Formats: sequence, C-alpha cells, structure tokens
Amino acid sequence: MTTSTTPRSGMPAWASLGIIFGLVGAASILLFGPIGVSGTYPRLIGEVARAVDPAYAASNPYLVRMGSLLRPETFLVLGLVIGGFLGARRDAVKAPRVELPHPGVETNAKRYTEAFLAGFLILFGARLAGGCTSGLIISGMTQLSIAGFVFAAGVFATGIGTAKLMQAIRLGGR
Repeated sequence: MTTSTTPRSGMPAWASLGIIFGLVGAASILLFGPIGVSGTYPRLIGEVARAVDPAYAASNPYLVRMGSLLRPETFLVLGLVIGGFLGARRDAVKAPRVELPHPGVETNAKRYTEAFLAGFLILFGARLAGGCTSGLIISGMTQLSIAGFVFAAGVFATGIGTAKLMQAIRLGGR
C-alpha cells in the first residue's frame, strides 16, 4: 500500500476526492433535493418531544413543519460524525502538532465548552435564518447557483482576511 498523495493517475488525492464529492452531491440533489445539516437538530428535538409529550409536539408548528428525523440529512450528519471520528483515528499517528485555536485557554474542558457554545450559537443562528450557510455553499454551488458561488467567495475571502488579521494581532503582541 502506498501512502503517496498522488495516485498513479497523476491526479492529487484531494482532486479525486473533490470530484467524488461533487458527483455524490449532485446525485443527492437529483434524488432528494437540496440538503443541509442544520435541520437535523430540530428534527431530533421533535422526535424527543414526540416521545416525551406527543400533544406538545403535535401542537408546536415549528416541530410539525420540520417533520420526521428519517430524512437524508440525518444520515449525512451521522456520516459526518462517523467520518470525522474515523479520519481522526486514521491520521492520529501522522498528524502534525498544531497550534491550539484558543491561545489563552489552558484546559481541554474549557476549550470543549467554548467549542460547544460556539457551535450551539451557529446552529441557533442557522435555524433562526431558516437554513445553514454551508448548505447554501454545498447545495447552491452543486446546482450552479450564482448566490452559492458569490456567498462561498465571500465566506472564504472573509475567513482568509480574518485569519491574517488574527495572525498579525497575535504576532504583534509577542
């Protein structure tokens, strides 16, 4: 088995995987329609509410509108969790040491708490807006939507600019 990032075809592994991702994304849109992950979480809450208090769940218009948990998005979320775990285990030995994303935080518990709260706020904002921004990028670009491409360019430009600014601030403080 070779560990090279360039297979025999001469194409880098990231390009091959990008093509596969694009084909699977296009197939999923053709089969199921545009998909995203942020709707899975209120559907999960709806399933819990239906088990605990069916009358409340049936009277809540938002939970009724979100529908059942058994949708393609649920399996996408499960695949993201399982794939992330397997990917982390696969590369655990080879992964280089990286700088901690929260320079002032010394404990893992505090980092995990901050990451959970940040994720919760992002998810809350996505549901408040009626959908997630990554869904606009992934599903929108797969459908060749101009809004998807413009938004993706804005996200990456802002992310790169913010990272450069944060790096400059951090280096200036040393």
